[in-house]
Amino acid sequence: MSATPSRPWSLAVAVLASFVAGCLGEAALDMQGLPGPGNPNPQPPPVQQDGTLDCDLDRVPAGVTLASIASDFEREVHPALVREVSGCISCHATTSGRLFKVGLNSVENFYAIRAAGYLTPASGSMLSRLVTTDESARMPRGEPAWNAREIAAVAALTCQLKAVETRQPSSRPDEEFPPALLEPYRGPSVATYDNPFLGFEQLKGKVKAVFNDDWVRGGVDRFAQNVGLLGGVDYKDHFVEARVATADFFLGLDDLSRDVCLTAATHKTGPFTGLDLAQPLTDIPAPTTKTYEMEAAARDGTTLPAGTQILASTGGKSGSTGWNLYTTGTLTTLQPYVFPASATYRFTVKAKGDLCGPDLPNMQLKVDGVLVKEWSVANNTAYADFVHTQAVAGGDHLLTVGFTNDYGETGVCDRNLHVDALVVYGPTEAATGTQRADAAKAKVDTLYRRMLYRASSPEERANGYALVTDLLGIEANATKAWSGLCEGLMRAPDFLFTLPPSYERFTGKERERLLLVKLAMDLLGRPPSAQDFTALEDGQKSWEAMVDGYLASADFRANYFKRMRVRTESEGTPDTDEPARLWTFLVEQERPFGELLTGDYSVDGSFQQVTRPPQHGKTGVLTMKGFIKNKPGLPHYNYAARVMTDFMGTLYEVPAEVFDMRGAATASSTVDPSSICYSCHQTLTPLAHQRLRWDDEGNYRTQDEQGVTLDDTDRNLAATYAFKGQGMEAFATQAVKKEAFVRRTLNAQFALLFGREMRHEQDERAIYKRLWDVSHEHDGNLKAVLKTLATSPEYLRQ
Repeated sequence: MSATPSRPWSLAVAVLASFVAGCLGEAALDMQGLPGPGNPNPQPPPVQQDGTLDCDLDRVPAGVTLASIASDFEREVHPALVREVSGCISCHATTSGRLFKVGLNSVENFYAIRAAGYLTPASGSMLSRLVTTDESARMPRGEPAWNAREIAAVAALTCQLKAVETRQPSSRPDEEFPPALLEPYRGPSVATYDNPFLGFEQLKGKVKAVFNDDWVRGGVDRFAQNVGLLGGVDYKDHFVEARVATADFFLGLDDLSRDVCLTAATHKTGPFTGLDLAQPLTDIPAPTTKTYEMEAAARDGTTLPAGTQILASTGGKSGSTGWNLYTTGTLTTLQPYVFPASATYRFTVKAKGDLCGPDLPNMQLKVDGVLVKEWSVANNTAYADFVHTQAVAGGDHLLTVGFTNDYGETGVCDRNLHVDALVVYGPTEAATGTQRADAAKAKVDTLYRRMLYRASSPEERANGYALVTDLLGIEANATKAWSGLCEGLMRAPDFLFTLPPSYERFTGKERERLLLVKLAMDLLGRPPSAQDFTALEDGQKSWEAMVDGYLASADFRANYFKRMRVRTESEGTPDTDEPARLWTFLVEQERPFGELLTGDYSVDGSFQQVTRPPQHGKTGVLTMKGFIKNKPGLPHYNYAARVMTDFMGTLYEVPAEVFDMRGAATASSTVDPSSICYSCHQTLTPLAHQRLRWDDEGNYRTQDEQGVTLDDTDRNLAATYAFKGQGMEAFATQAVKKEAFVRRTLNAQFALLFGREMRHEQDERAIYKRLWDVSHEHDGNLKAVLKTLATSPEYLRQ
C-alpha cells in the first residue's frame, strides 16, 4: 500500500476508482465525473517527472479482478489502441519490426501489455508515454494525443492492476503462460505449405543412405567443394545455413546428381544394386507386313494426290505396275515408317532393269539416307525380288529405293530401273509380348522404392520407362539412360523435402512409412534404415518406440550437435562449439534446459561434464568465450541485444528517429524513462553493466583498464528492469523463469522437427501449451519435449 501523501493525480485516480464498483458494487469501469466530451479542453492529468504514478490501492474495490480489468480494457482502452489515427497499431502492427506489437484481439493485447510491464505505475509505462510532453518520446508518435478520458482509463486500469497483483501475489506476469493464449484462436486460417526443404547435412545423409556414397572423388570432398552452392556451413568460408532452396542449390544438385547416379549405375551400387541395366527395354511385337506400291508414287514438284505414300524424284509410271526411274533418282516414303521395336526386319524390293552398256542397273536401299544394301539388277523382262535383312532401331525411319547409274546410247539402248514395290516385314524374331517393358518398369519401381521410399504409381512407371527409352534413343548407352532417370528422381520433391509430399495421397502403412522418413531426417539427419522400416511396418516397434530409439541414438546426438552449432552460430572452434556442446549435453542427459543459462559447469569435446572456474557461477553459455566473442558490450550493447534475442526472443529495431539520436546518447540517457531509447534500453543498459566483469574477448576481470573495481550490478538504472542484481548470475537465474525464455527454448526444439518456429500466438497456441506443461512436468527435460512434438497430431498430420 502506498503511504505517500495524495497528489492531484492520485486524487483523480481515487475518484476514478470510486466509480469502479458502480452503484451496485459491480467491478465495471464507470467513467462518470471524469473529463469527457462535455469538457473539450481538460487539463492533462499530472504524472510525476520521472514518469511514475502513485496509486492509493486501498481505494480499489475488492471486487476488481484480472478478468474485470481485461474486460474494461477492451471497452475503454482497446478502441484507442487499434484505431487508424492516433492509435498504436500503425507503428506497432504485428508485421512491424517493433519490439512490442499490437494485434486486433483486445484480450491478447491486454495480457501482452501487462507481461511487457507497460501497465505498471513505474517509469516507462504506457501511461507515461501517453502524457509526456517530450515529443521525441510521446506516443502515438506524430499523431494527436489521446484525450483525457482515455488517459484516465489507462491510469485507472494501471492502479487496479497494481492492487490486484498486490493483494493476490503470484508468479510475475512475464513468468506465467500467457492467459490470452488459453483462448481459442479466432484469427484467419494459416494456409502455407508447411514442409521444410532438405538442409545441407540432411542432403549428405540422404546421399550416403541411398547411394552409399560420400561424394569424395580422387581424395577431394565434393560436398565441401559445393557447400556454398548447396547452402551449407563449413565454418571456414560459410557460417550461415541457407533456409530455403535457391537457384544455386539446384546448380550444385545438377553436379551431384550426375556424378552419384552415373557412378552407381556404372558399378551397380546404391539404388542400382542387383539390377541388370543391359536388358532390352522394348518388346518384340508380332510381325506385320507393309507394302508400298510404286505405281501410286507422285513426282516431286507436282500436286500430290491424297493418300500418296511414295515421292519420286524423277521418272514416271511404268505401265500399270511400278515406276520407271529413267534417270538417276529415288523413290522415298513420304512419311516415315514406324518400326514398332528395335529388331530385325526383312526388306523386299520388286524390281527389273533396262540393260544398256557394260554395267547392270545399280539399285540401292537406304534407311534415313544411310545405305544399307545395293544390288546389280540383271533381270530385264520380269520383276524379281531383291531381299535384305536389316536390324533397325524402333521408331520412325524414312525408306528410300534409289537408281544410281543412268546410261544411254542414242538410238541403241537406255539403262533404266523399274521398281514395282517395296515390302517391309517384321520383326522377324519371335514376339515377346510385354515382358521387356514390364521388366523395365519393375526397375523403375525399384528405383522409386530405394530413392523415394515409396512405390511408384502406374503413371510414374510409364513416364520413367518412357524417359529411359527416349534417352536410349538419343545415345545408345543403357547405363547413361538409367542414370538419367536417377537424376530426375533426385530432383523430385519427394527426394528434396524432409517429408515426401506424396504422403498426402497415401494412408495406413504407406503414409506411416513416409512420416518415418521425416522423423529420421529431422532427428538423425538421414533416412531410416531398412531395419527401421521393417520394425515399424511389422509391428515390432510402435511409433513411440521408434521416437525413443532415435532420441537415444548416437546419430541423434551427432545431428543435434550439428543443429545447435548452427543455432549458436559457431565458428567451428572448440571455444565457439562450447555452447552447442552444453545444449547437446542437456538434451542427451535429460537435464533441465534452464541450465543452458544457469549451469555452473561446461562440457568438453567428448561430451563429458567438466567444472568451470568459480567466477563463472551459474551463468551457463552466457560467460563462455565462444558466446561472448564478437559481441561487444558497452557502449555498443551488442552482447546484451544478442542475449535477449537468442534466449528471450526479443527482436530489436532501430527506427530512423532513434538512429539519428544515437550519436549523442549516453549510458545514462538511454535509461531515462522519458527517452525514446528507454523501451529497449531499460533492459539492454543494465544487462550490459552486469557483464562488465567479462571483457569483449570473454576474459574474466575485476578491474577496468584504470584499475578501478568494476561494479557489475544493474545499478538500479531502470526501475522496470526484470533481472536486477549483481553480475550475469543474477540475470541468468531470473531469466530462466521467464515465459519468453521457455518459449524461445521450446521453439528451438520445434524448429528441429518443423523447420520453423511455432505460431504460438496463432493456430499453434494449443501445442505451445502442451509443450509448456510437458517442460514443467518433466523439469525442463528437452527429450520429453521432443518426444511430445514427434508424437503430436500436428507432427503426424492427423
